[in-house]
Amino acid sequence: MAKKTEKKRGRLKWRTIIIPFSTVQFWVSFLLVLFAISAVTSLLYLQLLSPKAQARRLIARGEKQFDQSIVLGIKELAFDDFQSAQETLFLARKAYDNRKNSEAQVLAEQTLATLEKAMELLRSDEFYRRERMASMSYIKGSVEVNLAGSLEWQPARKSIKLKKGDKVRTRSGSRCVIQFDDGSQLTIKSNSLVHIDEMTEDIRTRTKNSAIKLLVSDVEASILRPTAKGSRFLIETPGSVAQVRKARMNIRVNDKNETEYKLLSGDVSVRAGDREIRLGQSEVVKLAKTGGVLSRGKLLGVPAAREPANLNWMVSRAEKTSVRFSWNWMKEAKYYHLAVASDRYFSNIIYDNPKINGTRATVKGMVPGLYYWRVSSVDSRGQESLFSSFRVFRIIRDQVPPQLSMNDPIVFSNPSGSRVFLSGAVEPGSSLSFDGKQVPLSPDGVFRSFLTVRRDQGTIRIRATDPAGNVLNQVRELQ
Repeated sequence: MAKKTEKKRGRLKWRTIIIPFSTVQFWVSFLLVLFAISAVTSLLYLQLLSPKAQARRLIARGEKQFDQSIVLGIKELAFDDFQSAQETLFLARKAYDNRKNSEAQVLAEQTLATLEKAMELLRSDEFYRRERMASMSYIKGSVEVNLAGSLEWQPARKSIKLKKGDKVRTRSGSRCVIQFDDGSQLTIKSNSLVHIDEMTEDIRTRTKNSAIKLLVSDVEASILRPTAKGSRFLIETPGSVAQVRKARMNIRVNDKNETEYKLLSGDVSVRAGDREIRLGQSEVVKLAKTGGVLSRGKLLGVPAAREPANLNWMVSRAEKTSVRFSWNWMKEAKYYHLAVASDRYFSNIIYDNPKINGTRATVKGMVPGLYYWRVSSVDSRGQESLFSSFRVFRIIRDQVPPQLSMNDPIVFSNPSGSRVFLSGAVEPGSSLSFDGKQVPLSPDGVFRSFLTVRRDQGTIRIRATDPAGNVLNQVRELQ
């Protein structure tokens, strides 16, 4: 009896557990949970997986990346890509608004692809590297160029533009000047061959890089200090590479591929083999083709040009005149070399004397015109320094008397005599006298002066002489 009672109780407990799940309440709860899961799934699908959601997400990514690309300068640096991305992004928004979700996705993906391509270019250094050009500013004799990609040499012209990969060569007795866009100059003398290896500019930092290669050559370089930090100018020769920051120098490579650097002034370091050589001012270094140092020493001092002064005007009445030149004395010099020319490149030589004793020389028979002159020193072994910076002067022939403008004299009489106040102006640089008495003049030729005369004197004699020696004589009455 007891066992039956326990079995009965056990059944009751089992039914107590099972019965609630078999009721209507269970199915209602199950359906509610199922509905909630379906709603959440549908919502997630609409927000994340539906074509509309994907199109909206891609458009948002495109808009964000488009704004970032504008900040990086896509509009200024890659305008075609900017215009294409702007157009496809606009069409994607329009398709999305018209519920053309698939089309909107395709257009948004095109926008992202265009922007990614442009951003990749904007991140690369090559994209910001712009090719520069140099010009041929002076040509004398037989000068030829070989343009990049060409096998033929052609005569050089002043209008020709030089860029990376071009070559320049000069024949015997010829020379030319290459003008770089940063103001630097390279004077290529006769029997030289020069390669232009690099001429670029980074448009972000404005740094300019230039590199030239010299074979058998003789060149003068005037390299200006770069305006943008990080710019460089390299000169490569067999066995060495010179990095020039600012310099006035001469580089010569002979037929044995030996290189001689002569630095007048500036900042130059030379990499030769596994060593770096810092050139000092007025120093000369000769290197072997393997980079070894053959010799090193100081340059012969360069005399400073004195007279005629730079930009001086020399006025003369004569058809031909003599000009006196002078310069500073140099301790090591035995002779001095004076050169006078009618052009700044000293191709049209008027006077050339490499053996002048002393620091003065007179050149006779110079006609009116514009002249350039420079001087160097020569020691007892015949070694010559670099030339001094050239100076320019002009000779003017003047046969016209000086101009004089004068106000009416003002006479102040007294018992002992009369004083006359004279004022006016004469041609600047002239001398002026009244009755033989010199009158002080201001730099612009203006004068104000009192002159004492006799009471019965009715006139004064005026004499004006200009720098060329032309004379003006006048007589002015006193009232």
